This record gives sequence, C-alpha cells and structure tokens, in this order.
Amino acid sequence: MIASAAAMIFATSVTSCMSDLEDGNINPNAEQNPNIMGLYTKCYASLIMEGNDGNADFTIEDAGKSTLIRNIYNFNELPTEEGICWWSDGGIAEEVSLNKVGPGCATLRFLYYRLSTNISFCNQFLAVATDKTMLAEVRFIRAYYYYLMLDFFGDAPFVATISTEAPKQAHEYNKNFEAGKTYTRAELLKMGREFLFEWIVNELTTAEADMLPAEPETDGDVNYGRADKAAAWILLSRLYLNAGTYLNGDGQNNPYWKEAKDYAEKVINSNYSLFTADKMTQTAKDNGYKPYDLLFMGDNGSNGASCEAILPLLQDGKVTQGWGGSLFMVAALWDPSMQTVTGLTPGTTGNNWSGMRVRREFVEKFTNNPESFVGKTAKEIRQLGIDDRALIWGAKDGDKERTLSIGNNSKFLQGLAVVKWNNNYSTGGTPHDGYCMDTDFFLFRAAEAYLNAAEAIMHLEGENSNVAKGYIDQLRNRANATIYSSYTLNDILDERAREFYTEGVRRTDLIRYNQFGGVQATYSWAGKGGTLQNGEYTKGGKFEAFRNVYPLPSGEIQANSNLTQIDGYNEED
Repeated sequence: MIASAAAMIFATSVTSCMSDLEDGNINPNAEQNPNIMGLYTKCYASLIMEGNDGNADFTIEDAGKSTLIRNIYNFNELPTEEGICWWSDGGIAEEVSLNKVGPGCATLRFLYYRLSTNISFCNQFLAVATDKTMLAEVRFIRAYYYYLMLDFFGDAPFVATISTEAPKQAHEYNKNFEAGKTYTRAELLKMGREFLFEWIVNELTTAEADMLPAEPETDGDVNYGRADKAAAWILLSRLYLNAGTYLNGDGQNNPYWKEAKDYAEKVINSNYSLFTADKMTQTAKDNGYKPYDLLFMGDNGSNGASCEAILPLLQDGKVTQGWGGSLFMVAALWDPSMQTVTGLTPGTTGNNWSGMRVRREFVEKFTNNPESFVGKTAKEIRQLGIDDRALIWGAKDGDKERTLSIGNNSKFLQGLAVVKWNNNYSTGGTPHDGYCMDTDFFLFRAAEAYLNAAEAIMHLEGENSNVAKGYIDQLRNRANATIYSSYTLNDILDERAREFYTEGVRRTDLIRYNQFGGVQATYSWAGKGGTLQNGEYTKGGKFEAFRNVYPLPSGEIQANSNLTQIDGYNEED
C-alpha cells in the first residue's frame, strides 16, 4: 500500500533504517532485523524525493539538487530545444544547456550520485526481502535506474549485490570481454552498452511475471503508486525503441522495432488509457480545463487523469515535501507574473526561481508563426485554437518584455516560458499546502505507448500505415489539434516534443533520430553546441557525437582505478 507507505518515509521506522544505511551497506547475514518496509518505501521515495526530513541521501550543499526528477530534467531537457537555463551554478548554463558537459561538471555528479545511491537502496532491499511481488517491483525500479545509467553514461559502473569492493564497469561483465586484452574506449563503450541492455531486458521480463496486474488506480486506491506489469511493458518498449542507439550507435539501425511495438501495444490493449474529454467531470470542464491540463495539476491522482498514469510518483504538500519533484517543475519554470491557462496563479507560492525557458524551435512545433505567441498569456495562446498542449507563456513581466529569442541566456525573460505544471485542483478545491505540491509526477504515461507503437510500426510497415496514423490521431484528437491525412517519422519526433516536453525524454528521442550530437544531425536549435554570434545564441551549431553520452564524473575516475572514462572524454577535463 504505497499511498500510506509514502507517508512512512518520515516515520521513525524509516529513519531507523536510514541510520543503518548511513553506516554503510547492510550485511543481511549480520543484520538480523532489517526494516523491510522502510527499505521498500525508500526505494519508491528515492524516485522523487531527496531523502529523509529534507536532507539529501548523500552529501550535497543543496538537497533539492540531489533529486532524480530534477536531474533527469536537467540532462534530458536543458541540452535540447525544450529547455534552457540561465543559472550559473553547477555548470547548468555554461555546460548542460550548451552541450558542453565535461567530467568536472558539478551537476553531473548529482545525477551520477543519485542513480548510484538509489541502486544501492534497491540492492539492500533485494538482499533481505522475501515477498515476491515487492521483490519484483524493486527489481523493476533498479532496472529503471540501470536504464538511465545506460542512457546517460553508456558504460556505467555495475553493482547488483551488496559489496564493499570498488565497482567495475559494465563492459567487464560482457560475455565477450577478455581480461588482460587491450581495447579501445569505443570498444569498451559498446561492450558496456550491450551488457546493460541485455541485463535490463532480463530483469524486466523476469520481474514482470510477479508484478501486480496492469490496472490504473486513483490516489484513493491501496495500490496507487506501485509499479505493475504495465510499467515493465512501457519500459521494455522504451528500451527496445532505443536499441539502435544502445547497440549500434545508430538509432535507426534497430533490430528490435517489433519488440518495441509489441510491448507498447500491450499497454494500449490494457486497462490503461488516454485521459480524454469523456472522462472529465463536468466541474473540470466548467472551470475551463482540457484533458491534457489535468495530467499536471494538484489533483491529478483523483481527477480522472490517473487512468493514464502507469507509474505515478506521489507528492503531497503536507507529507512528501521536497525541492526537486513537482515543486521544481513550477519553481524553476515559472516566475510570479505568470498564470495558468485558466488565468490562475500556480497554486503554490514556490514559483519564483525563474530559471528554465524554451527555445524558438520548440515553439515552432506548435505554430509556423512563433512570434504570434510573444506578448500573450497562456490563456490567450489557448484561445488561438492551435493545440491544447501549447501551455506556453509569452506575456511580459510588468513593463519588461519577454522575447522569443534566448539572446545571450542571461535572464529569465529571454525565451518563452512554460505553465504546464501547477498545483491547482480542477474542482477549484484547496491544495494541502500553500507552498509544497500535491501534483503527482507521472513517470510513465499511456500516451508514450501510442507514439512508441506508431514509430515502430512505421519502421516495420512504412510511413503509410493506417494503424500508426490511428495512434497519432488519438493524441491529436485529445489535444484538439488538426488531424492530417498522413504522417512521417519526423512528424512523430515533433509529436513527441508536443506531448512530452518537460517530462525528461527529449534528448533520448533526438539521439534515436540521429539529430543530437554528430555531423550527421540536420536539426539544430538556438544555442546548440554553444554557438554565440554577435552576443546572441543562434541556430546552426553542431557538437561531437561522443556527447550523446555523458562522461563519468572525474572524482569517480580518480577514486576508482577500475573505471575507464567514457570514449571521447579526457579525465583531466
């Protein structure tokens, strides 16, 4: 029962468990009474929270920077047209936003430490638990973390058991690796990716058998927030969709399109479904909302939208307070002058960090005339009748104009802003807290299955597939967007931008289409690769293909002689 289990994160039992963790790895042979439920809830809570009682799970000066969701946003959104940040701390503006991350980047360490720490929690639970369903869930969660390790780092360190030994890299576990033989870094990267890909597939398919049936829940149901079979299916679909990237370094050279399609369609054919207008309450409609809006609001666990939430990460303004989950999606993306699409405040006073905006090329996903969004509120942009997902803010702040251009990325008013996330209730009800958020973060949504399936089908059957078109049409119908007579693979890439912006998948999508790093990329955006001309970041830049994966933090390389830096990076950087 995760709904109540989430509340246990701050309870004495979990604190006691965490004191054991802080002393080092639990040895199940020595620890006679490990706190099983404490470890179990910790594995879930670590998906979105920083730690216990506002403290991070590892040493860091700002606990909020340690959270997983915040770091996924930083490293999968900010390097693309879907985001940019002007903050100078931790290399966010100079490195992450401009595709120049090096091994010494401070923010990179936070991503790496979070994943490593969370994997450790899972390993501890798996060493002592016996309940097969809980074991399967935590196995799934650990597989998700290793999926992120694969996606971000490629040849990441790999530890699947409690051990005091220094971790070895994934390539050493590849069945074709020969100790003592000399390999290039490119060869090691390939072997590491191959091992992790195969290991994750095995973990997910094994865990799926013992996971709960695929069944959407609301926040009043006992199993709301638990990973079920559909979570394994959607992650397998995502993994197979990106197999070309992971196995061949070419996202379009993929031997697993059929598997990506099959697992996506398992989700589509399950009891999970798109949240559409016919599932909305009349009150929500009367209050001016559209279905897409309700997915990202404070009552999204109870307003009907959770029929789409394959794995909701729980947020409650009174119980699960934190700086790096849903609050981050408002605080970092809003300023106090902004309003929701219905003209409201964000439902939280935590809206003044004013950091992230979007670039012109993202706005162009919605309109051929992006200048038409400048000077308009989100409500006025909605009234243009283009696409309900265009939750964009272009209005000025007092007498200060907002620009479509990101300029030299030195202030929040350079670039249009996003009001997709808020803490309001579709019923008009009052959030649990005036500052912290009730908005659950839907880590996987059924919408992804529709676009995964459509993309895979086009590769298997051609772009004229009526089945693929039907899947895309359902999303566009939900958004009240124009339905076209046909679609291309590039249309799907654009559709994914419209559907999933700020949700942490854009970099991965661009890499799969070979449009991120490398000379083969034909798509560009303002500031790509840090192109600055006449004091303004411009479109047209490129950067090296090796930056499709991030380096291991330099401190890890220096501390662990088992590790070899990722191909393309220099340890002394």
